[in-house]
Amino acid sequence: MTENPNKDDGSLMLNAIRAIAISPEKAKKMVDQYKHSAKKLNKQCNDNEIEKIVSKKIIAKYSRYASLSGGLSAVPGIVPGIGTVAAMVGGGTADATVCMKIQIDMTMLLAVNFGWDLTDHDAMYMTILIAVAGGLEQLGVQSGAPIASKAGVKMLQQYLKGATLEAVKQFFTRFGINFTRKAVEKSMPFGIGVVAGSSLNYGLTRYVGYEAVKCFTIERQMREDPDEEMEWA
Repeated sequence: MTENPNKDDGSLMLNAIRAIAISPEKAKKMVDQYKHSAKKLNKQCNDNEIEKIVSKKIIAKYSRYASLSGGLSAVPGIVPGIGTVAAMVGGGTADATVCMKIQIDMTMLLAVNFGWDLTDHDAMYMTILIAVAGGLEQLGVQSGAPIASKAGVKMLQQYLKGATLEAVKQFFTRFGINFTRKAVEKSMPFGIGVVAGSSLNYGLTRYVGYEAVKCFTIERQMREDPDEEMEWA
C-alpha cells in the first residue's frame, strides 16, 4: 500500500510552534522577574522554596492562558502570531497547536526555573518531549513509562540519543489526533465547530505543568546521585 504523501508527520505542528515559540532569552528574562518578585514578597524563603513558588505561579498563569484558547478568536492577545498558526496548520489542528505552544512555553519557563540552559540543543528538545508526553498522558495515551518517574526520565533521555526530531514529530502527530478527538467530544451540539472547552485546555495544561515539575525534580536527583540509577536501570 502506497503511503499518502500528504499525510502530516508532525512537521506542520512543529514548524508552527517553532515560528511563535518563546525564545530561550525571553524565558530566562521572565523567570528572573518571577524570582525577583517572589524573593521580595517572601524574604524568609530559601532558594528551593522560591523555586516552588515560581513554579506554581508559572503553571497557574499558563493554565489560565490555555483556558482562554478554546476558541482561536480569544487567543491573539495571548499568543502573538496566531495568524501564522492558522495559516500553517488550519482547521482543528490550529487549536491543538496553540494549546501545545502554551504548554511548551510553560515547560520552558519551568525548565529555566530548575536551572536548565535552553540554548543547549538537548535541553530544548527534552523540554519539548516532557511537554508533549505529559499532554499525551492526560489525554489517555501512554508513550511508555510515566514521565514523572525515573523510568520516564530515562525514556525521554533515550530519545535524545536517537532520531530526536523524528520522535518529536511523532509525538506531535499523536497529540494533534488525540487532542482533536477529545475536543470533538466537548464541542458544541450538532458538531457546530471543533472547539475544545476551556476546562479541557485548563486541566490539560495544569497537568502538564505539575508533571513537568516532578520530572525536572527527578532528573535533578538522578544527576546529583547517579549511583542510584543502577537500582532501576
